[in-house]
Amino acid sequence: MAHRGTRYTLPQLNSQLDILMDDTSDARWTSAQKDLALQVAVRAAKGIWWEEREDDTNTYDMEDFRYDLPPACEGVQAVFFAALSSDQPRYFVVPSMWHIENYELVFEQAFPKYDGQTLYIAYFVYPNNLLHLTAADGVASGATFTSATSTFVTYLVMPGDEVFITGDSGLYYVKTVDSETQLTLHTSPTAGSSKTFYVARYTDMPFTYLTYRAMAELYEMASRNKPGVEVEENMRWATYYRQLATRELELKRRTPSVYRRY
Repeated sequence: MAHRGTRYTLPQLNSQLDILMDDTSDARWTSAQKDLALQVAVRAAKGIWWEEREDDTNTYDMEDFRYDLPPACEGVQAVFFAALSSDQPRYFVVPSMWHIENYELVFEQAFPKYDGQTLYIAYFVYPNNLLHLTAADGVASGATFTSATSTFVTYLVMPGDEVFITGDSGLYYVKTVDSETQLTLHTSPTAGSSKTFYVARYTDMPFTYLTYRAMAELYEMASRNKPGVEVEENMRWATYYRQLATRELELKRRTPSVYRRY
């Protein structure tokens, strides 16, 4: 989940877009069109904006030199072993002691002292799709998570999207989208049924960028739907807001501080 700045949901951004576009009654653009414009704005920022995450699903085995990277990982920032005691910090594994190969973290040597300790991988991913997909019929069995009323494929749920399950203490990430009603998560949540959950709910991208970019998309939509002189005017507004959005994103560009990229 995005966690460095202010977190926004799709409905929150949609309501603000209503005010900014003076379209609170959804007369010119539907609520669905506004949602789509905001989602396009998020996807357009890939390569400039990242979310930082940490994976703790692996237990280090000194005889195992290879570990799968987390879902949708775009780069590894750092690698740690859990502290041996409460009065010690985590052990930082210097970058020369590992490398990335075939989507695996590969150690150059064994660390017998940390055998059996939790392995932490600090990594970053591109921003998710910012969905508003929620239901109360989630069923967790192992890493398999199902919801009979959901349509995960139609909603464009993707590997790496976060899944928040009410009542569970941690976050889960989508490993694979198996069908409209089934996901495989990166680790097993608490088993049970009738679980309330949310998928890809938050973004911490700059508010001004999101609104400017969404406004540009909406004016482009209007130019496609209304022929005549309004097309030129709408395209001018679209260009104007896209330029403002690009400037905002460049000014606040998030460059991950990585120890090793690939």
